[in-house]
Amino acid sequence: MNTNLLRPLLIPIVAVFGMAAGASAQTAAPWSLGESISADGGNDCADGVVKDDGTLESGYGWVPSAIDGRYVQQFQLADFRSRKIEEVCVCWTRTQTDDSVSFTVELYRDVGGRPSPRPEASVEAVATLVPNFPDGAFYNIDVSHVDMLAPTGTFYIGVKWNPSEDEFFFVCVDQTDTTEIVDGWFIDDRADEWTSVLESSDPIFDAHRAMMVRARAAEGYFPLVPTLGTWGLIIMIVGIFAVGALLIRRREPGS
Repeated sequence: MNTNLLRPLLIPIVAVFGMAAGASAQTAAPWSLGESISADGGNDCADGVVKDDGTLESGYGWVPSAIDGRYVQQFQLADFRSRKIEEVCVCWTRTQTDDSVSFTVELYRDVGGRPSPRPEASVEAVATLVPNFPDGAFYNIDVSHVDMLAPTGTFYIGVKWNPSEDEFFFVCVDQTDTTEIVDGWFIDDRADEWTSVLESSDPIFDAHRAMMVRARAAEGYFPLVPTLGTWGLIIMIVGIFAVGALLIRRREPGS
């Protein structure tokens, strides 16, 4: 049996107002949130690619037993004005007294219809004065100083944090019926691979529409530089050695 299929039932949890501190993975239960609340904050990447309607009905987080939790949202390069992502905006909410969360914004390329095991680029950030649920706020992260370049086609942007240190923080989620459904993925330190929120059997994702993760690209043209990959590098090295051997033979007397 693939035990990874069981983990989403125990680990990811939605924001529960008034959840007792120290709740474990076994006792954490999904709970449907009610009222829609606008997410207010600083720059919210409204002029970028926006998949949500600006209101949060729920949030995705992790129980404190996890030490590496990640949620990412699917994007398409065709929706952006260029490949270079220069700003990411993430809506956060919380259910406990700590109002500061350290996290990393990450971009993943698509490999076989899911996020790659390792990010293409990442930027560390901190969100302070995070509102208590049912309120939430957007936090804009400047990523222009790194090469956060989107590959062609599908890619993923999201966040990674340590829930054992920053407990009961949640990425805001739009569950409005009129919002177009956008695929999202999650993984933690005890899972072997990413799982889609649309394919998970965990009922906390039943009303999913979109995570409140937005991104804005820079103006300009940033050409895609092809990478050789593992086999490409091997072929290139073999070719270099072959050319070198041929040149040596030609220089030998009598050749």
